Amino acid sequence: MKKKIHKVKEDKKQKKKTKNFNPPTRRNWESNYFGMPLQDLVTAEKPIPLFVEKCVEFIEDTGLCTEGLYRVSGNKTDQDNIQKQFDQDHNISLVSMEVTVNAVAGALKAFFADLPDPLIPYSLHPELLEAAKIPDKTERLHALKEIVKKFHPVNYDVFRYVITHLNRVSQQNKINLMTADNLSICFWPTLMRPDFEKREFLSTTKIHQSVVETFIQQCQFFFYNGEIVEIVNTVAPPPPSNPGQLVEPMVPLQLPPPLQPQLIQPQLQTDPLGII
Repeated sequence: MKKKIHKVKEDKKQKKKTKNFNPPTRRNWESNYFGMPLQDLVTAEKPIPLFVEKCVEFIEDTGLCTEGLYRVSGNKTDQDNIQKQFDQDHNISLVSMEVTVNAVAGALKAFFADLPDPLIPYSLHPELLEAAKIPDKTERLHALKEIVKKFHPVNYDVFRYVITHLNRVSQQNKINLMTADNLSICFWPTLMRPDFEKREFLSTTKIHQSVVETFIQQCQFFFYNGEIVEIVNTVAPPPPSNPGQLVEPMVPLQLPPPLQPQLIQPQLQTDPLGII
């Protein structure tokens, strides 16, 4: 009997070890909001945490086209002040605080990083990674869609809200340069919070990222009964813009050959006449 009790205690300790590998909080102050379980921050009437809602609305109203949105780090002091001010007054207006879009974006990411558990539940990570390996695109997307339905209702609502927002950001990628690929690189560690200390994890980082990228790209399919979107390579357009600037000065050097005879012949005819 003692052996069994001892074994149960060991199992509990092991579970705690495997689950408790979240990074320490970045906050240096006590909060009754940030770092709290997601379920404590929402209601049936308001399924999205107020802070998340305020940040997303601010970003979409004032800086959706900001270059490097979510990639360029905002001032950490400003990020902390945004959260501290919200702690003191949930009705605070971010516009009145005169903070940058990047600072608000950083504060939003910090909110998810401070949650006791990641928005994408650990329990579903293995299923998501396996589904992401399915070769057939349609089959893969339907498999991922079924897994998303297993999210806790609270997580599902917030995840849909965040992914929809990131999809809107990606739609402005020609201006903000933040494609679904770029956004997934910035966001997947925050949404999934894997154990970076595990060696075997290093071989699956790209798959983790591709899962979040797919959710962003196929947002309408996953959450709004939309059709599967045929993805055009959105990474290609930005690079040509630089080469284009380099090529433009060379155009006169490349184009004149066929045009020169037309320009030179009249000159050759008029020069002799000018001399005579």
